[in-house]
Amino acid sequence: MSVTERKDRPGWYNVVVYDRVTVAGKKPAKVQQIVKGQRAAEKVERKLLADRDKGSLVARTQSLGDFADAYLKSRKAEVSAQTFAGYRVIIERYIKPYPIASMRVSEVTVTAVSTFYADLLAKGSHQRGIPVKPETVRGVHRVLSMMLKRATVDGVLHGNPCQVAKPPKDDQTHEDDTEPGIDPQEARRFLEAAAGTPIYTIAAVALGTGLRKSELLALRWQDIDLDAGEVDVNGKIEQVDGKVERTATKTKRSKRKVPFGPSVAAVLRQQKGRVAESKLKLTMDGLWVDEPWVFPSLRASLTRDRRILKAGRLWTPSAFAQEWRQIRDDINGRRLGQHVSAGGKVEDFAPWAFGIHALRHAYATAQLAAGVRDEVVSRRMGHSSSLVTRRVYSHVTEAEHREGVDVADGLLGGK
Repeated sequence: MSVTERKDRPGWYNVVVYDRVTVAGKKPAKVQQIVKGQRAAEKVERKLLADRDKGSLVARTQSLGDFADAYLKSRKAEVSAQTFAGYRVIIERYIKPYPIASMRVSEVTVTAVSTFYADLLAKGSHQRGIPVKPETVRGVHRVLSMMLKRATVDGVLHGNPCQVAKPPKDDQTHEDDTEPGIDPQEARRFLEAAAGTPIYTIAAVALGTGLRKSELLALRWQDIDLDAGEVDVNGKIEQVDGKVERTATKTKRSKRKVPFGPSVAAVLRQQKGRVAESKLKLTMDGLWVDEPWVFPSLRASLTRDRRILKAGRLWTPSAFAQEWRQIRDDINGRRLGQHVSAGGKVEDFAPWAFGIHALRHAYATAQLAAGVRDEVVSRRMGHSSSLVTRRVYSHVTEAEHREGVDVADGLLGGK
């Protein structure tokens, strides 16, 4: 019998129920509760047995925080290192520090989830102590929803409360194009200013193809057909916790072929010659590693522990970002000098603060403004759908919205 009165506490009962057998030959886990009164104890026993019929009893009694750890462990082999790191940050920074993490998984309700989102917006991360942006809460919602969906599959929950509880209104895309962009004219001015610097070639290809930074750094010469004017985008560079690797593109739509024109082809041919020249100079000194990157690091360097990093190696995202910032700051310094020399005030100077991703925006803006169909631009950008393209670049379509209005007005005698 699983309901027995305690000898040391008359009137109190031990309720013991064993979980499902999950591993043959292994004794199932025991769930025990102490309840006052025999009738109440029998009621608890019936509930535990009913819960056991719906799924793992131990899982149903574990906290959301513990379930999150188990979920994270189960996803490690299923997603890329970068995606896994993103899940881990959200769970550790935005879920586990909150009261919802101490709730039993089986007791997480729509109200609990909605209250959690409200707290996140008002109080933010416990580690940072400042409110978080709505898009961050939407990211938390996606991870929490995946976790609770898994809990329903495991029989721990009857339904996923995240299907009802809604995060802050999503008026932006979930793609990687939320960084502010620049218009094509400004992009062209930046490219002219960057001529002759180590970032010029990769910036020119970014503006001429619309590729993401991670895709540009992952390009190999075998991925480029200079005669056909086409680049095969089939990988990206990920850098997580100091580890850098080339991985497959995140989605099927990201894997694509992007055409380019003669100007981009000329830039790529110059890059090929530049890489060959660097190889010739550094190979004799043993400072070159022969790898297939289109945009390799062309400088050998020493690490803190005095190891030599040979040129020709992969240009890591962090090293590229540092190079970009340094050259951009140098360019801003020259621009400021020209601005002041022309009689401008220092306080009126607007420095360039964008990254290479802004050139991707300029590419898409120019394509749409030239009348290229949304679906074509969407495929070239690797967006999940043309709806995303339309949403991110709505400023282009809004500008075109009034095209021809003056013509129609003239039919009625207007100017």
